[in-house]
Amino acid sequence: MKRVILLGVDGFGGQWPKPCALNELEIAAIVDNCESARLQGQKELGLSPSQVFDGSDLSWADVEADCIIEATAPGNRVERVLAALNTGKDVIMAKPPVLSIEDFQRIIEAKNALGREVHVVTQKRYFPAFYKIKSIIEQEDLGKLVYADIDLRVDGTYWKSGFYWRKKLPFPSLIDGSIHHFDLLHWWTGTGYQDVSAVSWNPEWSPFDHDCDVSVAIRMDNGAFVNYTSRWSMKYGPVVNYFEGIRLEFQRGVLEVKEGKLYQDGRYIPLISDGRAMMDTGELNIYILSDILKSIEHKADYYQTSIENQRGSFSCVFACVASILNEKRIELSGLEEHLEEYGISKIQMDEKLRDVFVRN
Repeated sequence: MKRVILLGVDGFGGQWPKPCALNELEIAAIVDNCESARLQGQKELGLSPSQVFDGSDLSWADVEADCIIEATAPGNRVERVLAALNTGKDVIMAKPPVLSIEDFQRIIEAKNALGREVHVVTQKRYFPAFYKIKSIIEQEDLGKLVYADIDLRVDGTYWKSGFYWRKKLPFPSLIDGSIHHFDLLHWWTGTGYQDVSAVSWNPEWSPFDHDCDVSVAIRMDNGAFVNYTSRWSMKYGPVVNYFEGIRLEFQRGVLEVKEGKLYQDGRYIPLISDGRAMMDTGELNIYILSDILKSIEHKADYYQTSIENQRGSFSCVFACVASILNEKRIELSGLEEHLEEYGISKIQMDEKLRDVFVRN
């Protein structure tokens, strides 16, 4: 792996040049529909005009490269990923991977048919407290997970570069954010998702166009119950961000992350870097990129980052959407057989997402 095309150079995309350099990847081209971001990226990376694309078509896919890093807004991402796969490139992509279950499956079918690799960036696993949770679960006899409490309370306008589309996105904290938590639950425990019951709301002070807050009751396939709340409309008060607000109750122990610090049965577990010190996703991307590149090189899912590994977490997001739309508990088993009935088929999702990704 030597050459990479970077799709998106602003916001999350802007966090990738350093990890690429440290992993000895040459950036062969950049793609962004924002002119100022393109010009800034071209200048900082020392690229020629022929290496810079505005994304208005898929011509960038013809650039000679081994891989793409897809860090743009998720609208129409499936077409960009398929273009890369069809020109012989492996794919590293941000979350949420795509915005319909059918598109998710299209990518899996294409990468298998073409013999390519597709991996999803799961950098929050590398936050020291979360990484230690995985180690404790693997090394100590805690028994099975019985109950989990996950709480998120943030100002959702914080991600300025993508606010233009998150503002218009249906259920933004769910569709764009919850897969981080759902991925962690699965990664930590190995358990899958059995059913969900979700509600949503939008406070009068919310800057979002649609319901941005959700509360979900989740039952895991081992019988564990999860109480999940995700809010992007916090008015004031202490933030509970993506690197805290976790309580896991096992048969023989409790793991909890508060203010970025890890506690086991109420006892503080010191880490090399804890608290709110290492929450820079750009820094965490250094580690995830290194591990993903190893998996791509050996065509092995060493670190459970393959798109297939995200299937359960991704399906859980859309089961929650289905639960909100239909006001009932949704079983994940057989979900794909009821997409149109539940209002979450690709056609229906595309209609909900109409004009969401158009810059005003």
